[in-house]
Amino acid sequence: MLAQLFEQLFQSIDSTLITNIFIWAVIFVFLSAWWCDKKNIHSKFREYAPTLMGALGILGTFIGIIIGLLNFNTESIDTSIPVLLGGLKTAFITSIVGMFFAILFNGMDAFFFANKRSALAENNPESVTPEHIYHELKEQNQTLTKLVSGINGDSEGSLIAQIKLLRTEISDSSQAQLANHTHFSNKLWEQLEQFADLMAKGATEQIIDALRQVIIDFNENLTEQFGENFKALDASVKKLVEWQENYKTQVELMSEQYQQSVESLVETKTAVAGIWEECKEIPLAMSELREVLQVNQHQISELSRHLETFVAIRDKATTVLPEIQNKMAEVGELLKSGAANVSASLEQTSQQILLNADSMRVALDEGTEGFRQSVTQTQQAFASMAHDVSNSSETLTSTLGETITEMKQSGEEFLKSLESHSKELHRNMEQNTTNVIDMFSKTGEKINHQLSSNADNMFDSIQTSFDKASAGLTSQVRESIEKFALSINEQLHAFEQATEREMNREMQSLGNALLSISKGFVGNYEKLIKDYQIIMGQLQALISANKHRG
Repeated sequence: MLAQLFEQLFQSIDSTLITNIFIWAVIFVFLSAWWCDKKNIHSKFREYAPTLMGALGILGTFIGIIIGLLNFNTESIDTSIPVLLGGLKTAFITSIVGMFFAILFNGMDAFFFANKRSALAENNPESVTPEHIYHELKEQNQTLTKLVSGINGDSEGSLIAQIKLLRTEISDSSQAQLANHTHFSNKLWEQLEQFADLMAKGATEQIIDALRQVIIDFNENLTEQFGENFKALDASVKKLVEWQENYKTQVELMSEQYQQSVESLVETKTAVAGIWEECKEIPLAMSELREVLQVNQHQISELSRHLETFVAIRDKATTVLPEIQNKMAEVGELLKSGAANVSASLEQTSQQILLNADSMRVALDEGTEGFRQSVTQTQQAFASMAHDVSNSSETLTSTLGETITEMKQSGEEFLKSLESHSKELHRNMEQNTTNVIDMFSKTGEKINHQLSSNADNMFDSIQTSFDKASAGLTSQVRESIEKFALSINEQLHAFEQATEREMNREMQSLGNALLSISKGFVGNYEKLIKDYQIIMGQLQALISANKHRG
């Protein structure tokens, strides 16, 4: 089955395609091996590359032969021969290419890369042996021997010999430079001494002559040119003295004004001190006000405590009044029940008496006439007695009724009065409590309002007084200072203007005349002085340097 699969695969593949595949495979192996040989990497692949290229050529040969044989048909030889020749062509081409590139790679490796690999192998052996160590130590010993001979040798090229020669040359050159410098210094010193003598003599004589001539010229020109100017200057000085006298008077007036300003400032200071003393009393008044507030607070607390007591009494009264009303109601009920019992007993007694009288009258009517008189008398007696009893019973009944009515009225009046009094007491207590609370509230509000208003008024008055005092003091001081400054500025400005006018007018001519002489004299003198100072400084430096050398 596998054989059939391979046959079908090789029959379906074109021989030209197989040829190109094997050629490119051989070229790829050649280039990869060449790159590894150049970079000296993958040595195993580099060594195996020629064998691989030959094996690829041989493999291509056999595949080409198989393709030609599988497609060869013995029945149609004419049509099968081109296919067989194509397979043989593939076989020979792949073999030739593989062997060619293998031979080419071996030649390039032998000519270009073998020496390089051997050198690298010598420099970097894979394993260090005692021979390598001995060789390296021997080379180091030779190098050290050469180095020692180069440093400490007898030849002129050694390092020590060169250092000795350099030291000798440096010593000779330094001695020569020192001798030249000494000779130059001595010669320069002699020349400088000569120059200093000449300059000292010449400069001193010239300066003295120049100063003498300048002074003579100045005196002559001064008497000739400035006679009239000095006279005018004398007159100007007299006027200036007069102006100074006037200015002295003005200064005295200014000092008086300044003294007045100082006195006003002292008075202001006294006023401020008085304000300060008045302000010191504010904390004392506030402390007294604090005591008053504490007393008021204590009174308010006492009133609150009394109000709490009144509230407790009111609560107790409200609890006791219902009990009193209940007791009075019970007394009224007892009186009503007693009066009802007495009235019932009296009615029963009167009825019984009436029944007895009727029965006695019937018995007397049926009796004999003998007994009529006695009966009549008895009847009269009994009638009078009945009348008396009736009167008595009626009187008792009326009396008891009146008594009961009076007791009822008195009880009701007592209850009404008690109820009215309790209501009035309750109302009065509530009204008194409300009045007391309102009074305390109003009193507290009045006290707080009064305290707040007093404090506000006090602070407002203090602030107003402070503001007024500060504003007055500030304005007064500012006005005094401004007036004083204005007067001083006016006086100084007038003095400066007058002085400037007088001095400019009188000194202009003198300044113009003196300017030409002074410029020439001062310029020449300054130039001579500067030159003299420069020369003397140089000479002094040279003298001090020579002393240090000596």
